[in-house]
Amino acid sequence: MNETAEPTIFSRFKWLILGGCGLVLFFICGSLLLLLPEVQSNPQYKRSSEALFVSNPTSPGDATDTPISTPKVSVTATIQPSETAEGLPNREVAYVIQVIDGDTIEVFLNEDSYRLRYIGIDSPEIGMPNSEEATDANRRLVEGQIVELERDVTDIDQYGRLLRYVYLTNGTLVNTELVKLGFAKAIAYPPDVKYQELLSEIERDAKEAGFGLWAAPIATMTPISTDLIDQVVIDPACSQFNAPGNDNDNKNEEFVCLVNQGIELVDLTGWTVRDEYGWTYTIPGFGLQPGATVRVRSGCGDNSAQDLFWCKDETAVWNNDGDCVYLVSEEGEMIAQYCY
Repeated sequence: MNETAEPTIFSRFKWLILGGCGLVLFFICGSLLLLLPEVQSNPQYKRSSEALFVSNPTSPGDATDTPISTPKVSVTATIQPSETAEGLPNREVAYVIQVIDGDTIEVFLNEDSYRLRYIGIDSPEIGMPNSEEATDANRRLVEGQIVELERDVTDIDQYGRLLRYVYLTNGTLVNTELVKLGFAKAIAYPPDVKYQELLSEIERDAKEAGFGLWAAPIATMTPISTDLIDQVVIDPACSQFNAPGNDNDNKNEEFVCLVNQGIELVDLTGWTVRDEYGWTYTIPGFGLQPGATVRVRSGCGDNSAQDLFWCKDETAVWNNDGDCVYLVSEEGEMIAQYCY
């Protein structure tokens, strides 16, 4: 008769052992599942996992784990502004499309474009001395910038331009900044005079420092070129820029002398005499004989071979404390200049 084999310990407890192993595996897997969110939130884990998708960083054009930076907007205003005016509510926000000259810009406002003239200042007109420098200073300050606009009394001038005080986003009042740099004069245009006292104070400082327009001028009678027409010069010894008494009441005794140093007659028709502010007198049909002198008087009268009359209304022309005389041909060429 065959004998039955005695059961081994494993066969007796195999189900218990298998059940125990399964229970252990259950607890291990459960623990891993609980730890997984914490591991994934660890920055080190993130860097390591992201590295799996990064190509060789030393190869040109390859992707890296360096964040992509956003493009930087180029700032065109390189002048460091300083003068500000505070406590100005109800400003309009506009965008400066372009700079026209030292005191005029074009802005985009309320879905339309407008010409805008700075209040309380005046810069040299295009073609006048220092006009390019003034325009460039204005351009570096505001072109392509978001600005804030403040109105005084008048909304629009006779040429359809907005009249405004203009502020940079850092609070700088551009009107005062151009005066401070010496590229604009403080000129009152009533009734828009809210900050005229501030502008005048800044102008005095610019004058004392000799900035821009206030740089020491060089007086000269030498024509700029040697062409025949340029033999006409300004004679300061003959000229009288400060009339006796009140200049405004004695404008005929305020005059500038032009001399023909050449040997032939020079036709001055269409030529202009201008001051630093921009007042302009256009010479009518007139020929200046060789060696002759003609006085351009600020008042009214009948023109002759010796005298031409500007007939300037309201005020006299030449400043008693310093000014510049510019003689410009009909074609716009600067013939001669004299500053005192």
